[in-house]
Amino acid sequence: MCTFEIMLEITIVGNGNLGSALANAIDNLKDFKLLEWYGRTWDNNLPPQAITKLSKLKNADLYILAVSDNSIKKILDYIDTNCFVIHCSGATSIGVFKNHPRSGVLFPIQTISKTNNTLFKYTPFCIEAKYENDLDVLKNLVLALEGSYELLDSIQRANIHLSAVWINNFVNHMISKGKKICADNNIPFSLLKPMLKKTINQALINDPNKIQTGPARRGDNETLEIHSQLINNLNDKKLYKIITKSIQNSYE
Repeated sequence: MCTFEIMLEITIVGNGNLGSALANAIDNLKDFKLLEWYGRTWDNNLPPQAITKLSKLKNADLYILAVSDNSIKKILDYIDTNCFVIHCSGATSIGVFKNHPRSGVLFPIQTISKTNNTLFKYTPFCIEAKYENDLDVLKNLVLALEGSYELLDSIQRANIHLSAVWINNFVNHMISKGKKICADNNIPFSLLKPMLKKTINQALINDPNKIQTGPARRGDNETLEIHSQLINNLNDKKLYKIITKSIQNSYE
């Protein structure tokens, strides 16, 4: 049976970007102790808490599964059903812990880097737990990391994860495509940086739907056709037309 001490002992499972960031941050906290840190492989700079066998896990007050969604169920076989265990996924429901009554979720809404020691400062976390006492543990952990928290259920969390994909992953992909156009045509990408910064800033302080601009928004079919002719890649041409149509449909 797992019991709580004054200083909570935490085991991190996973040494990717998120696992590394959490382990490094928790290792410097006052009221939480990094007990063990599991990774399948390690480089030569092995941390003192590192382990490579899940079967050797010690009892901890909290197990944080910072792993891919499809690995969560497999790892649960190695964790005592009486212990408090959480995952960090945006898309996976808390229902994955059907055999672990004391369970929850700690999902940071942030792009994760291994090396940023102040990563979680001001970061909002979506948290959820089956029991109030365990929820309090997650609240205290987030505050110790200097982040903030929002109580969201699994459906809400999946939707905010979807939203994050649109505004982060998809937007970054579009920026990458714009940068490639500049590179292919010997144009300094720096010319677009003021516009990019203004676009993001304006979207943060206004309703993006109300400040949409561009040829699709104003129905400039001549410009749209010129752009289409400039795009040689068929997939990019199709994507340009789909996004154009989506913008047009939003204002019909």
